[in-house]
Amino acid sequence: MLIHAYLTDGFFPWAKFFLNSYKYYNGESIPIILSTKGLDKNQIKELESTYKNITIQSSTLNIEQMAAIAGVTIKTLLEYKEQIEKSCINEKSKVWKLMIAADDRVKSLLEVMKQQQSNHKHILHFDIDMYIRNSLNELIQLVKANDVSMRFRLNSKPNRKTLISVMGFKIDKGIKFIERWVKYIDDIEPKNRPIGYGQTSCFYAYRDMKDKFKWGDVPLKFASPHMKELDVIWSANTPKGKTSNLELFGRDFNK
Repeated sequence: MLIHAYLTDGFFPWAKFFLNSYKYYNGESIPIILSTKGLDKNQIKELESTYKNITIQSSTLNIEQMAAIAGVTIKTLLEYKEQIEKSCINEKSKVWKLMIAADDRVKSLLEVMKQQQSNHKHILHFDIDMYIRNSLNELIQLVKANDVSMRFRLNSKPNRKTLISVMGFKIDKGIKFIERWVKYIDDIEPKNRPIGYGQTSCFYAYRDMKDKFKWGDVPLKFASPHMKELDVIWSANTPKGKTSNLELFGRDFNK
């Protein structure tokens, strides 16, 4: 088993919190790989000192190139970046999230899976802005028992039929699934993608491959925005915003 998460530099405080809350309840035996964008050397060292069994794959953020792809100025794109990293998505800032969380993150996960397929059979992927509040043994067993696992809400509208904040894969099967997912991601230029297209494109891949794999349905308690006491994982993907939720999660962790 391998754990993976992805972050840009603005989510560095979340990465520290994620690692600390995870290891408090689950120890440091499972290796974690972080795909990071824009972190400096000191930030990387701090994360490496937080969790002993960690690999950080670091690369730069080419803001100039991304602004050209998004069709906005560098200044505007940096404003969108800050909006996503500190608050929540809106119709203007969506282009940043759709290039990062619904594109580069998925491709980084695919890259890690291809790198690690000879070393590990399963991988568990998380949004970095999550608070681990208990043992993940139940979730790990779910992932091991299935080919692809995520939360399904198939009676919802397309951009909510799948939830991609927590996903687990049998790596050989997961590579095939994510390759199909990436094809749908690349079908639409980032500036033209609607809000939620990361999940919409994931659902399209599921629709294509639903008869090919054994699917695991992740319970809400492992990806909960409701922040109930019995929830195992709290998600910061709420209208309160990232900064407010990090403060809230920190108070709960330290109480």
